[in-house]
Amino acid sequence: TITDDFIFCKVMQNEVLCKQMVEVLLNIKIDKLQYIEPQHSIAPEYASRSIRLDIYVKDSDRVYDIEIQTTNKRNLEKRARYYQSLMDIDQLEHNVDYNSLKDSYIIFICTFDPFKEDSLTYTITQTIKERPGVTYNDNTRKVFYNLKSSELKKEDSRLGNFLRYLKSNEPTDVFTNTISKEVLDVKHSVRWRKEYMTIGEKIDEEVAIELEKRLPEELEKRLPEELKKRLPVELEAAAIELLKSGVDTEIIAKATKLPIEKISELKNNL
Repeated sequence: TITDDFIFCKVMQNEVLCKQMVEVLLNIKIDKLQYIEPQHSIAPEYASRSIRLDIYVKDSDRVYDIEIQTTNKRNLEKRARYYQSLMDIDQLEHNVDYNSLKDSYIIFICTFDPFKEDSLTYTITQTIKERPGVTYNDNTRKVFYNLKSSELKKEDSRLGNFLRYLKSNEPTDVFTNTISKEVLDVKHSVRWRKEYMTIGEKIDEEVAIELEKRLPEELEKRLPEELKKRLPVELEAAAIELLKSGVDTEIIAKATKLPIEKISELKNNL
């Protein structure tokens, strides 16, 4: 579906659709949108961690990062803060004139409620603590959309149509119908299918390496001495959770050091 990270990024390589999406999300008009790069990576030499932005675009006055978020990792606020700082660095490069910084928007479209308040939109602004009515305007905006909100069904606007489409995959207007057709084109493209499969294989490999490296060590670390004899039981429990998340059996076997036959048995018993 469109909320698949890969599909979303490929569909939004269509600059007309991407421009319309930004206009719909922020209720603004844009003369011309420039695509910086799909899934643009920012990795300053001194940064401990690089980031990869889903949709990173700009117009004459503003830059925008738009992210589809389907899992609640409970660190969105700090991620948004980190993304913001690296986007500023990416704009400045070797230019130290801070006036050259464009207004920036970081947008998270979440398939869950990030702040548990049932609001459809969470727009983050800053104020001066001692003067609550005074806005501290550094020209940065962070906006979170909540596809789980009960307000969504009542939202009678292009924004509502777009967010409902993301949630249900059912187009209801010209804009969402156009996106839906683009999604089908991406899915039927041999080139994109090959790229999708290659990326999937690479991610599986990275997951396997990381799990193999860390899972048994983490379990060992957390278990008191007298419970370490229960490690196989804990590993089986971890394997069951990974199976429920759709992780491949071979990857789980590598990560947990359990026999592949045991993983298959656990899978059959789910």
